[in-house]
Amino acid sequence: MTLRRAISVAGLDGAPTVLLSRLDDIRWLTGFTGGTATALFDREKRSGTLLVDGRYAGRARDEVAASGAPFEIREVRTASATDDAVLVLAAGRGVGVDPSHVTAERMSALESRVQVVRERSGLDELRRVKDTDELDAIRDACRIADAALAAVVADGLAGRTERAVRNRLEWEMRERGADDVAFATIVATGPNGARPHHEPGDDLIGAGHAVVIDMGARVRGYRSDMTRTITVGTLGRDLAEMLETVREAQAAGLSSVRAGVEGRAVDAAARSVFAMAELEHEYLHGTGHGVGLAIHEFPILGPSCETRLLAGEVVTVEPGLYREGVGGVRIEDLVVVTGSDPVILTASAKDLSCPPSAPTI
Repeated sequence: MTLRRAISVAGLDGAPTVLLSRLDDIRWLTGFTGGTATALFDREKRSGTLLVDGRYAGRARDEVAASGAPFEIREVRTASATDDAVLVLAAGRGVGVDPSHVTAERMSALESRVQVVRERSGLDELRRVKDTDELDAIRDACRIADAALAAVVADGLAGRTERAVRNRLEWEMRERGADDVAFATIVATGPNGARPHHEPGDDLIGAGHAVVIDMGARVRGYRSDMTRTITVGTLGRDLAEMLETVREAQAAGLSSVRAGVEGRAVDAAARSVFAMAELEHEYLHGTGHGVGLAIHEFPILGPSCETRLLAGEVVTVEPGLYREGVGGVRIEDLVVVTGSDPVILTASAKDLSCPPSAPTI
């Protein structure tokens, strides 16, 4: 897999040598999973050098060898030594650097040493379509998150704090095989649900609450992403109507996902349901995004997204409504784009509910 990826990078237009600094890009291209590294890839030779410090040298040798990536490992001790190595490896040729991937300070340091060509790396595009191994890892992450949510909801949410539910969900995912969580889990109950990225606190979940749970697992570097809104007892009319409208919007968004469709069309399909209900003002974000080694990857499915979906990429469909003083509702699935209907990877039911009071035993 990694050899084919190296060939794909070699085929991109740009400078003869490419500097890679994002760890997700480096992992995708080399198999290295460490916490710091710089990679330099020679497009003409279709091979590269991975620069790591002593903490990761052995790990880098093992992981790159296992992946079959055409990279040699070079140990560097300081940032200055890294720049020296880049200078030598560039051999007087231009080095392509994506300015969105490095700080201004880092760019300035590079430009003082080598001939820098500012260019998009192209890795965002190359990483969009997932291969079999990537899809298997994402499926495993989805399966783990589904099982964790089922276990926690089965025990009931009423009487528990948001923080306690968050902690239990994350524990369940790790116990069921996740390497880690995909991102900071969101648990928002009652009026807190009106905040799309609420941080769980000590608020108690109670009768009549809609509890927004946004969660994911990370497996072999790849992430899942799922949101469900759990009802506790009977919802009031406002929340019940919001929930039904979001279900309809999410179904409309899902039905529009297929290869060749522009991202903004998916957003428009979901958004049109809210517009018909005169609730578009309560929809505070776009309808989805790519997922892979990073939780937010290209493309971003919003009103301005002209990018056409590709068969084999993995995206979310996650419309929501948020009403101050009342609460929020969001439903999110992770799907694989195909030439027809998408393959839905997140299997949790969308009508999950709990008893209105805490268990007595």
